[in-house]
Amino acid sequence: MTQAVQAPGNMPRRAAIASLVGTTIEWFDFFIYGLAAALVFGKLFFPAVDAHSGRLASFATLGVAFLARPIGAAVFGHLGDRFGRRTTLIVTLSIMGVSTGLIGLLPTYGTLGVWAPVLLITLRLLQGLAVGGEWGGAVLMSVEHAPASRRRLFGSAPQLGSPLGLVLATAVMSAVSALPDAQLLAWGWRIPFLVGFVLVAVGLVIRLGVAEPEEFGELRSAGETARLPVGEVFTRALRGLAVGTGVQASVNVVFYLISVYFLTYATASLGMPRKTALLIVMIAAGVDLLVLPVVAALSDRIGARPVLLGGVLFTAAAVFPFFWLMDREHVFATAVVITVMMLGAHATVYAVVSSVIADQFDTRVRYSGTALSNALGALIFSAPTPFIAEAVVGDGTRWWPLALLTIASAAISAIAVAAIPHRKRTLAAAVAPAASTSV
Repeated sequence: MTQAVQAPGNMPRRAAIASLVGTTIEWFDFFIYGLAAALVFGKLFFPAVDAHSGRLASFATLGVAFLARPIGAAVFGHLGDRFGRRTTLIVTLSIMGVSTGLIGLLPTYGTLGVWAPVLLITLRLLQGLAVGGEWGGAVLMSVEHAPASRRRLFGSAPQLGSPLGLVLATAVMSAVSALPDAQLLAWGWRIPFLVGFVLVAVGLVIRLGVAEPEEFGELRSAGETARLPVGEVFTRALRGLAVGTGVQASVNVVFYLISVYFLTYATASLGMPRKTALLIVMIAAGVDLLVLPVVAALSDRIGARPVLLGGVLFTAAAVFPFFWLMDREHVFATAVVITVMMLGAHATVYAVVSSVIADQFDTRVRYSGTALSNALGALIFSAPTPFIAEAVVGDGTRWWPLALLTIASAAISAIAVAAIPHRKRTLAAAVAPAASTSV
């Protein structure tokens, strides 16, 4: 055991940093796939169909990981609630890093035929399993170590991993996209995936220096961990699961429209250079990264509910102007509206949604409940978004169905926010009084 693990005063900050680093690596690996799906996988793994159909097939493989995420959430949530957050997170990070690296070594359709997309889908499933178990555990390592007065701020640490991972993934993909098309398709696309082998080693070193949260450690020492935590979530915390799933609707739809589908829309429908579209996404994610902790700190002062509701209402109000301005085909205007949408619709919700979801569940089932909420939210709201967008819009500019989709997701999130209890009571409250968390 390292000395850092034995120093409890340093542990909240160390746990937050470990959560940030781990989720950054996980999301870098995850987003690299999304960017490659938007830009090159159609040509590499589905060359026998036209460009539009190839992109549809590519986005379908992107969605495969979301099917695996609830399974990963159930499996790793069970392990995390039964045996510990720390060990489970080391396993999920290892699976993700190795799967990503192996994608970089895959033969393409031209070499292996139909087995190439089969292997690609298999590795994408492993990525989905890992992410399904990663996010919930990373959130808990940060939230359960956090000082009570800064729960939202510490809970935002793993959330920073998403825009930071997107910035890094977009930067790396931008660099390789500068290669001539022949070199990009021959070997350049592999470089970002092979980086996964290196990043996983870095992440593991950092995570090994973090102890289990005291809250869970006491529960395990008393022999009071749940025998079947996933079952308890569905039998005793179903409302928390519904709230945790629904509150993510708007932020997931907006984020995947911007981070994944926008690249296709910008290049195929607006005629924007690939490098320019990637730069816009990278700038928006970078600004989002800076604003997230500010929003989280604000929510520690005024509460999470008004912050969440403000973000959801902004999403509904801004979506038609957002698409209309983007459709003007002006690069600067597009960059501005993408960045504003990321801040108003994403940062405001994403900064606090992690700790809010964790608050819905008792320590006994918190890993399972948090992971399942996130995985179901991703499956229902994130996975279909790029596919629906490509199917509806294609190479055209008929964006209004996407605006209606975004408004519908905002309505679902608003209902979920309204259903959050003003005072969260734990599952243990049925047996004895328990501390509650203000929302």
